[in-house]
Amino acid sequence: MAAAQAPLPARAVSFIPVAEVFARPRAGESVIGWSAGAPVTWADFRTRVAALASRLDSDAVLACEQPLNFLAALLALWSRNRTALVPPSLQPAAVSAVPGNVLRDADVEAAKGAAGLSLPAAAQCRLALYTSGSSGAPKRVDKTLAQLDRELENLHALWGGVLARSAVLATVPHHHIYGLLFRLLWPLAAGRPAEEATSADPVELRAAAARRGRYVLVSTPAHLSRFPELLALAEWPRPEIIFSSGGPLSAPTAALYRAAFGAAPVEVFGSTETGGVAWRRRDGGADEEAWRPFPGIAVSVEEDGALVLDSAYLPSRSWRMDDAATLLADGRFVLRGRLDRVVKIEGKRLSLPELEQRLQSHEWVDSAAAVALPAPLRLGAVIVPTREGAAALERLGARATGEALRRHLAPYFDATLLPKRFRFVKALPVSERGKLVPQALAQLFARGS
Repeated sequence: MAAAQAPLPARAVSFIPVAEVFARPRAGESVIGWSAGAPVTWADFRTRVAALASRLDSDAVLACEQPLNFLAALLALWSRNRTALVPPSLQPAAVSAVPGNVLRDADVEAAKGAAGLSLPAAAQCRLALYTSGSSGAPKRVDKTLAQLDRELENLHALWGGVLARSAVLATVPHHHIYGLLFRLLWPLAAGRPAEEATSADPVELRAAAARRGRYVLVSTPAHLSRFPELLALAEWPRPEIIFSSGGPLSAPTAALYRAAFGAAPVEVFGSTETGGVAWRRRDGGADEEAWRPFPGIAVSVEEDGALVLDSAYLPSRSWRMDDAATLLADGRFVLRGRLDRVVKIEGKRLSLPELEQRLQSHEWVDSAAAVALPAPLRLGAVIVPTREGAAALERLGARATGEALRRHLAPYFDATLLPKRFRFVKALPVSERGKLVPQALAQLFARGS
């Protein structure tokens, strides 16, 4: 079964593909971002890129901690028709695991002199992103600038009008595909300034938002779920739009932002390999779980429920994902969990995402993560409680609260598949990309009962 492919949008007038940024006129005094509070102009940035490009003669590993230095190094490499290699994190071990010469902030800042700048054909400009593969070894994912520009054009066609009047703030790193697109390349292509500082402190973000006036926030579910507890949303300057990626945003969290700002964050579903696949904005309706494919992407479902893409962002016109889905009549789809998160307990199959979704339907549960444990523990559930859940936890205690949640699950699962242990936490353990860390989940059950 397949959904119709949405037409590709026409190029927005205010959008300059990254492949053309040096060939198209831009006012030299225009601000592309702020570094340590000081504005960085297009003229200054172009000089930075040109100076570095004149020194490059090979592919390089980008290990710049400062986003604008990272962007300058990326463009400098592309201008020399070299491949930019991006490690999974900026930790020394992760950087050293990627073979190649390393470019750091000091290398960018030390470059002097200037040279003419141009980018080769977009299809020749290459980027290699490394992710933490399932085997533990970094997995290389190659992209071309042509693919990235096509995705940026789609983003701009959908939300360029909002970005056109906003500065960009971010809680996410710049060296993963989400941060790279949303906080660096898209603002560059749209001619919009971005705050260089990355901060997950809501007080710092509020101050930055107050300085910049209208703003867009690029964040993750992990950060967004914590912010209301750390700083009341009523105290935030109202954002033009919030983007969230790295996992699903819980319905209660989305409702908080909808109540405070009039609209929930825009959630983006995708991966390093696929780029953006679909988006949604929870509106409190019965079908708010559904995802809408980006323009130019068609989706279908195989016999085992796997979601299959026909995407303008990919070199292959058919891409099978590890996510199960159900298609809706209007072309949207509902995710049913990861196919690789199906476990067997005493010979019975259990979808961990399905159990998590059932837990999250309880009024006490904001978000949940299930983890298979060594026998005899069988299965554990890590719960981030809602306000009502926290009150129940204080009133009843952890054991009785866990038993109440087991009774909530009992109509849907065999008794042997119900969680044997519960842990109640303020936030699920996630990486800097907002992804759950399975080892950290299991560690919560390493000691005690």
